[in-house]
Amino acid sequence: MIKKLMGLCLTACIMVTGLWGCSAPGTPETGTSGENQARQEKDIPRGRYVESSIGIPLEDGEHVADVGQTWDKELELYTIRDKDKTAIRYVWTGDGWEKQEESMMEGLTFPYDSLHMIYGGDGNRYVLYQGGDDYKCNMARLSEGQAPQALLEHVFSVKNDRGYYDTQVDFGAVTEDGKILLSTGRETSAYSQTGEKLFSLPQESSASEWKTSGLLAGNQYITNGSKGFLEYDISSQSAAATTEYAYRSTDLIRFRNRISEGLGFSVADIHHMNQGGSLWETVADGTLNSLSLPSAYIRKLFVGNETDFYVWMSQSDLHEIKHYTYDRDMPSAPLETLTVYGLDLENMSTIRQAASMFQLKHPDVKVELIGGQEGGGNTTASDTIRALNTELLGGNGADVLILDGLPVESYIEKGVLEDMRGILEPMISSGELMEQAAGPYTQTDKSIYHIPSRMILFVAYGDQEAIGSLSSLEAMRNYQSDPSHLPLRPKCSYENLMRQVIALTYDEIVDSSTGKLRPGKIQELIETVKILGDASGARVSFDESEDGGRGRVYNRVDSADGFPGSEFDRVDRNLSAAAVDKVRGMFDMPLLLAVQKKNGYRMEGVNASYLPNGTIGINQASPRKGLAEEFVLFVLGQEVQSSDLSDGLPVNTRAVDVWVDRGDKGGGLSVTLGDGSYSITGSSPTREECQRLFETAAMATHPIRTDRVLVEIIVDETMGFFDGTMPLEQAAANAQNKADLYFSE
Repeated sequence: MIKKLMGLCLTACIMVTGLWGCSAPGTPETGTSGENQARQEKDIPRGRYVESSIGIPLEDGEHVADVGQTWDKELELYTIRDKDKTAIRYVWTGDGWEKQEESMMEGLTFPYDSLHMIYGGDGNRYVLYQGGDDYKCNMARLSEGQAPQALLEHVFSVKNDRGYYDTQVDFGAVTEDGKILLSTGRETSAYSQTGEKLFSLPQESSASEWKTSGLLAGNQYITNGSKGFLEYDISSQSAAATTEYAYRSTDLIRFRNRISEGLGFSVADIHHMNQGGSLWETVADGTLNSLSLPSAYIRKLFVGNETDFYVWMSQSDLHEIKHYTYDRDMPSAPLETLTVYGLDLENMSTIRQAASMFQLKHPDVKVELIGGQEGGGNTTASDTIRALNTELLGGNGADVLILDGLPVESYIEKGVLEDMRGILEPMISSGELMEQAAGPYTQTDKSIYHIPSRMILFVAYGDQEAIGSLSSLEAMRNYQSDPSHLPLRPKCSYENLMRQVIALTYDEIVDSSTGKLRPGKIQELIETVKILGDASGARVSFDESEDGGRGRVYNRVDSADGFPGSEFDRVDRNLSAAAVDKVRGMFDMPLLLAVQKKNGYRMEGVNASYLPNGTIGINQASPRKGLAEEFVLFVLGQEVQSSDLSDGLPVNTRAVDVWVDRGDKGGGLSVTLGDGSYSITGSSPTREECQRLFETAAMATHPIRTDRVLVEIIVDETMGFFDGTMPLEQAAANAQNKADLYFSE
């Protein structure tokens, strides 16, 4: 989430401190991407930024706290030691990190393994950090051979009515004449060194990394506005911005408005704008390097001395600095393109991760991701799929297909997909590819036309009888018909409830061999949803103010399967008989485990099922089958599968070992309802808990492979019954007829 805002702040850094054009002198910015065609060497446009890595080796018990750049553009690394929570300073020499005898922070401790080093315009170093058990901010001026001098103590000591410290800083800077700038959400305030408040500058709150939400260059201070970066002239002490630089894309606005829903957008480029200009220019195409990795948390960018760049990023516990230098001889764009198509690639981090990593290993290849349902517009999934089918049946389309939500059985029948058994056999026979992934996707003739790259595990906990009833439509109705039972499903809209029941009983409703509806099952499905909805208080639509504002949550359709992700609080508060959660990664585990421990529940699978994610296949008509095969193996390989990207568990057994070994990392997650009536805290899973999770996953041998268009038909055509405008029999018949028409096309 933070990555997008970070990246846009990075562009501001370039705007002020790197005032060159977007290309190296005398070279074109970009060239034309093309297929392998006969062409003269002299016709290939050349010049591209290339990436190299600077590792950050750490001793046991040592953590990266900050990376900064001195006035001379020298990189410094600050770390914190577990044993005494003190800071260590390193300097990058060009060949390695040189440890300094003094950090200049002797006597200070950093309990949260973080600090914000400020290189003041007055030539002094300053440090901002949080200390104690109450996250109080602290600031000190640093000098070699002298003890740190505390500053603004009376500013940071003020508490509000709830007992929290008023001043929580997300960015700090010091001007040439020693004014201290502190960004605190909706404003940046300037103080004298003695703590006198001088003036304030309005801004928008930033969700970026707390050390990078602003930028000071001379007297020009840049921060976030509602539509762009705001530039203030500090010397004037005016609250009116002198310039506003429009954000390069509207992604930032969407991110800001929806951050509470956990949505964000990744940065794929380094951009530049001349000071006082209006156009952003692309310096480096991040889709060709690590900037576009979903796993990469971009922290800071620094401009070098030779029109080069340094980017500090982290992936899991690994910190490194990427160095971008201009190579005049490299083709400005890869000469070969591998296309990858999926309905919703934006939410398939593993595929995007693999695409970026694959390009880093193959600088001559551009992996072009094509999202069928991305970019907005009014095109329905049905229309999109219909257009795709026409393309594929005509012998065209992308080289690699991500088949989630697509009519795979039809593609197999019509010869659209390539048999991948030959390339997958070594991984299967060696046991590297999980049996629960490979087995269900192996045809009777041993052919394999598609295979999931991740598995989203359904787990249940709560009342054992309730969990057992999830096995069939009839069992659900029988359980919920007992008035003494709690609701089997949490309160939600009928649309979400319908999607949930479809997901849980899909193979009962749909013939997996043909992909078509089983006779009479739609009416039974509607009847089941009605009984469950009566028990839980479901409606077609809720007033948003219902249940203290939860109506908005009840109405929201978070996913095609209708499940919100976790139902821990509903079962913990005795509002539902059982919880059904989707485990997509270790971030889903803390609260789930906390509720289980608290109530003595045990976690178990649901109908031995899982949701396949990122199901991958090769277009039989692809002219680049060799490259496509290499990409498929790369997606399924240990290197990609070892990353936890919160879009599913690995299907590679070697990667499972990596996930398990990452257990016991500490940390956790807390949730408190808005009114304070309920709260719970969970810890990251231990190694043993990780192991038990994967033992449960090993028993999930049944993938729920849904046809997105068919699901939408069922949902759309049955809602008339629930809103009272259509009798049961008519709603069932309408859904059946619409589905029959779909299959006849």
